[in-house]
Amino acid sequence: MQRIIIFITILSLGHMARGQLVTDTTTRKAEILFNQYDNKVEFQADTPPLVQISGAPEAFYTYFWEFGDGHFSFEEKPEHVYNDKGEYQVRLQVTNNYDNGKPPPSRPKILKVGEVNEQPGPLSVEGDFQGLAMVKTREPVPNEDMVVVMRYKNDLGYASNGKLYIYYNERKFKANNFEIADVRTHHSEKPAEDMLLSAHFNTNALFASHEAWASAGMGAGMFPFCPSPGDSVRNHVFITEEESEREFRDKLIFKFEDLAPKEERNIFFTIKTTPEMLKDTSAIVKIRGVFVPDERSESHQVRDLEMEITTSHDPNKMAVSDTRINYRLADKKRLKYKVRFQNNGEGPATTIRLDVDVPSIIDKSTLKLLDTYPECPVCPDSDSLTVSYSCIDTVFSEKQISFIFNNIYLPGSNQEGVHKYDSTKGFVRYSVKLKDKAPKINSASRTAIIFDKNEPILTNYSKTHFKPGLSLGAMLGYNSVNSLDNSRNYFIGITASPYKPHRGYLQAELQVSKGTFESSRNYEIRTELEPGIDIMELTQVDEQTDFEYMDITLVPVSYRYNLNHFMGVGGGVQISGRLYEEYEQTSDYEYFLEFPQNRIEPNQDKPAETFVTSKKDRTTELNPGVFAGINLGSARIGPSVGMRYIWQVNEPRNVWAFYLQWKF
Repeated sequence: MQRIIIFITILSLGHMARGQLVTDTTTRKAEILFNQYDNKVEFQADTPPLVQISGAPEAFYTYFWEFGDGHFSFEEKPEHVYNDKGEYQVRLQVTNNYDNGKPPPSRPKILKVGEVNEQPGPLSVEGDFQGLAMVKTREPVPNEDMVVVMRYKNDLGYASNGKLYIYYNERKFKANNFEIADVRTHHSEKPAEDMLLSAHFNTNALFASHEAWASAGMGAGMFPFCPSPGDSVRNHVFITEEESEREFRDKLIFKFEDLAPKEERNIFFTIKTTPEMLKDTSAIVKIRGVFVPDERSESHQVRDLEMEITTSHDPNKMAVSDTRINYRLADKKRLKYKVRFQNNGEGPATTIRLDVDVPSIIDKSTLKLLDTYPECPVCPDSDSLTVSYSCIDTVFSEKQISFIFNNIYLPGSNQEGVHKYDSTKGFVRYSVKLKDKAPKINSASRTAIIFDKNEPILTNYSKTHFKPGLSLGAMLGYNSVNSLDNSRNYFIGITASPYKPHRGYLQAELQVSKGTFESSRNYEIRTELEPGIDIMELTQVDEQTDFEYMDITLVPVSYRYNLNHFMGVGGGVQISGRLYEEYEQTSDYEYFLEFPQNRIEPNQDKPAETFVTSKKDRTTELNPGVFAGINLGSARIGPSVGMRYIWQVNEPRNVWAFYLQWKF
């Protein structure tokens, strides 16, 4: 057997030496292990080796345990005491941070409690909260599962019956980001229907059968017990429902009963992130929870659980509230950024510096610091003051804003005695406005995170794009056609293009023109009067034709480029079609007799005559062409004048157009 193993090893090394790829077919999975002492159980996970991302901090796992009785833990090796005898389904979710692969899945495991000898201790390990808390096990990654825990507690002095709402899938995103796959309750919570608003929502088919309530769990959340800024106790639940209806597409409602004073309960949601989830990994999405503690009262609490979309699980992350902005409303918009970080060192950090790149379109003077962790007051402005307490300072440079945590204690995840990874994390939330008349260019920002005097850790790029928007314009102009006599041609049109583009953009146009021109000719007709007689009848004809027509011109696409605020150039293709053409022809006939030796005399027998004919034609004849031109004035929005040269396949081939344009 040893010889066979040695041979296989040498063969594998030989393949690698020849440059062939060796595929690891080992299934990555995390297994639940436990030691049980009656109703007291010690848990731990058997996890596969981590595959370090090159250049990233040291890879590590974070854990989420669901004990099957309504309690949970984020510890690596938790202990749990069960209150009652019975069977419990334990779930584990592990998250691979800085690991080059997918999180290893885990199968639930059944645990039987036959004797209750140990008294349960306090549940402080789960964190304290007021009324309602929303806990996430990790940040959402497309095509991965996550768990959200809705925690609620009765802070009233009497037992209560009430409702819980969870709202998801924000309307501002076209595709759904989440699907709720499983729900696990442990205190007889039941799905409920909201009679007022149920017609406006897509009721999840999950609750068609109570048998659908099952499985899943994972990871480690970031400050799960800290309420989001703006969360509060509210007095009008109907107003909250209407606001949430406008903001979210989907919701679930639960009814609970007999919630004793100070009693805490948890509901677990397994949430699948859809493949269509917003691919921008600097976006912030949210799920909303609403807790109505007393069905006889409208008083309630609201919590928004904000999450940053990621492609891998990296505790150091930068995200922005709006990845796509309407440029028309940009001057009224404040962009909200969040930079989060984690100390992965073996000791505490006392100074943390966040050097944030500021895009050129951002006005640094509009900075507002919204929230921080660790919570610190702002350092005093005076440089002469030396402070010994914890504070956060902001320093501005030409292209950066630096947030500096001074005199703090942020433990390291590899520090001895540190078991809670949340205590090693921090964040800064701030908002800024765009500059006045900021150009319509996409922005990208990243942060360099420096713990004490260590090397910087660079985050992802947080990107904001401007929506193209729609700018309609009006045109009024004149077409000069030199090949036609006394030509006059005026046109009106509309344009469609992106709103206030910065440089290059596409534009479509539709024009209707009405024109006139003239045509004249003189010719002679000779007719023999009688055979053998050398006298001819000479008819002189003078024709004058007046044309009137209407054309329609479509510019399906043209490319335009703004050289600056006042000048733009462009070119494109067009197709013209004649809607109708009518003409009136006046023909004057004069008759003469032509004798030999070119002697001509009026024909007394035939006086002069005038004939008038008219005709109106409709035609579908098309005349394709190309053009190039220039605009002067307000190139991006507002009035401008323009000139373009048009070459067409059919006559008239050469046209010069001069016009006034106004974009709105």
